Amino acid sequence: MRTQMIVPIVEGVGEERALPKLVRRWLQHRRFDRWFEVPDRAVNAKGCGNLKTAYDPRRHLGIEHYVTAALRAGSADAILVVLDADKECLHRARGQGLGPELLRRAREVAGGVPVAVVVANRTYEAWLLAGRAALGRCPLVTDKAGLRDICDPEIRAGGKEVMGTFIDDTYSPPVHQPTLSEAMSFSPGSQARSPSLAKLLRDLDRLTREARSRRTA
Repeated sequence: MRTQMIVPIVEGVGEERALPKLVRRWLQHRRFDRWFEVPDRAVNAKGCGNLKTAYDPRRHLGIEHYVTAALRAGSADAILVVLDADKECLHRARGQGLGPELLRRAREVAGGVPVAVVVANRTYEAWLLAGRAALGRCPLVTDKAGLRDICDPEIRAGGKEVMGTFIDDTYSPPVHQPTLSEAMSFSPGSQARSPSLAKLLRDLDRLTREARSRRTA
């Protein structure tokens, strides 16, 4: 029986290799790697605006286009879309969240394939910073002492700038995110510090459960 494929979709080059490493590490953590795999590179929308904008198949715009591309290119058994909230969610009314809106649109073209949309609050780096002890064990991190002071990574709007204070280099998401993602923590404490990380893990649980149920059916 072939393994099932979880195809990630991301907004930019930083997460293109990092998110597959995160998902692969989670699969190993849950001991699901015998049943699921993930491509080495995510489908890259090359800008969050290309995911959020209205669907235009001729111009390759809208989350619908990228979900369709994932279905064609990756033989997807499940699709995971991840993008940064930045400041957008701060200005949306209750009940009009970006994630639910994009999920509804994605499901319209997914053809029954399980799909999840996770909006990192406010950036992908918040998920890394939430796992303070685990991040400190990453060889890129040189200043480990300050990590203990990070209790609210999702409130720190400049997550990329904060990350740069802990490594002995100018922080570059395409260069550093893949290695830092291999130190990602899935602990209860990390999830408490970053509710959007907790949602990611819940959605991964749901995607794998629904994909296996769909195969059985």
